[in-house]
Amino acid sequence: MEKLNPQQVAILHNHLVHSGSTDALLDELLDHLACEVEYYMWIGLPFESALNAVLEQANVKAVRHLQATYQTELAMTDEQLQRASLDDIVFEFRNKAYGAYDLRQAYRISLRNAFIMAIGLCMMLMAIMDLMSHKTWSYLSVSGLVWLAGLCAVTFAGGSWYLQHIRQQQLSIR
Repeated sequence: MEKLNPQQVAILHNHLVHSGSTDALLDELLDHLACEVEYYMWIGLPFESALNAVLEQANVKAVRHLQATYQTELAMTDEQLQRASLDDIVFEFRNKAYGAYDLRQAYRISLRNAFIMAIGLCMMLMAIMDLMSHKTWSYLSVSGLVWLAGLCAVTFAGGSWYLQHIRQQQLSIR
């Protein structure tokens, strides 16, 4: 697929500025229009024809409609802003459907699960190494208790990851 050069992107940018686009909406629209122009160029149109086809769709009326829709659907009220998390504030004027918002929401749980899993696996490895050195095994020994604690940690982290995965699938279905 052909990429736009900086001069071509500047032409799109100038069109959006003259159409009355605001700073919050400008980057989103510029990305969208650039993708549309690149698509038309990919199917064989020269840049000028592709630009004209896209600009017919992105007239001043369409940009103002998108801007109004964008502000009402994605902007937060003062009350929502007071209750918002840092992720909500960062993604206020962004499309949350692309996946980055969901990844940031799940980051803490994923990090916790990874940490618990790593600790649990280290505990199990230490217990196995102790078993190999002493050649005896008992669940009531220190090594056996370390093994059981590590096994519980790995089971907890694996189960938590599985439940998180199921919840994400259920949310994506809705």
